[in-house]
Amino acid sequence: ALGLNIVVGFAGLLDLGYVAFFAIGAYAWGIIGSTQLTNVLNVNPINPQLLTWLFWPMILIAALIAAFWGILLGAPTLRLRGDYLAIVTLGFGEIVPVVFLELDKYTNGANGIVGVQSPSFFGITWTTFTPGPYYYLVLALITFTIFANLRLRDSRLGRAWIAIREDEIAAASSGINLVNTKLFAFGAGAFFSGIAGAYHAAKLGGVSPDNFSFGDSVIYLAMVVIGGIGSIPGVIVGALVVYAINQFLLAQLDSSAADPSSFLHPIYAVISQAIPGFTFGNIRNLIFGVILVSIMIFRPEGLIPSARRRRELHHVEDEAVEMGALDVPPGAPGFEAEAQIE
Repeated sequence: ALGLNIVVGFAGLLDLGYVAFFAIGAYAWGIIGSTQLTNVLNVNPINPQLLTWLFWPMILIAALIAAFWGILLGAPTLRLRGDYLAIVTLGFGEIVPVVFLELDKYTNGANGIVGVQSPSFFGITWTTFTPGPYYYLVLALITFTIFANLRLRDSRLGRAWIAIREDEIAAASSGINLVNTKLFAFGAGAFFSGIAGAYHAAKLGGVSPDNFSFGDSVIYLAMVVIGGIGSIPGVIVGALVVYAINQFLLAQLDSSAADPSSFLHPIYAVISQAIPGFTFGNIRNLIFGVILVSIMIFRPEGLIPSARRRRELHHVEDEAVEMGALDVPPGAPGFEAEAQIE
């Protein structure tokens, strides 16, 4: 979500295919960190102990590969804005998982890649059943990502992103190179998604094209919008809110709906008759879609907006009030009240 915030929040470029870079990072480590590559090359498998240490440089390589593809995506979309940009990025997000699905020789197709090695660090055991080391690893990755986001936001490049977001024509007039600046935004956002993808493959011990769908891109975007577009603390809070809804609230709703004593049970029974097999988890994307629309209508700045975003929205509201005051003719009811506002 923090990586997507660079593209959407800082640079103002709508990206609906962000899950593609997550998939690229996951497959980069999945292919190298298993026997998949050696089987394709028909050579002896790499020592598993060596693979566990190879994870550390490979997580950076996976991020760079994702960044490269982010720049490739950005290059043909430089002149696109709004809906057109959203359609192109959405298409990219749908194409990449299909490509991994069809490259059966290299990715094992629909069966996915299994046996992906976990990292090793001075004899510390890393397995799915011992989450402690992964907790500290993800904490370190999040800390690094937050620090990098803060430095990027306050850098000359970050200010250029914000200038493009506010007014692209004015930014170009002030000497900002729109091409390079936008490409850097796509590349930087994809870089952090690639890191998350490599971690994902190592944590689960495998990777499959079914893990990456448009619904995941919607969830990442929901984290940014709910928390506050362009706000680093807001995105973190938005991620926690979305995670809580996705992992706990939906499961609790399904559990309560199945309980005959719950007030949800009659509603659940009626819906189940109309839609066999209905669960709240199955309409996850619909729920997040409703939340996104509601946030944009009732609190467009998000839960924790950035100071700049808050000033922008309130400035627009003040201008609307002033324009409304000008529309009231002298002597009309409410004219004095409007004059006081001015």
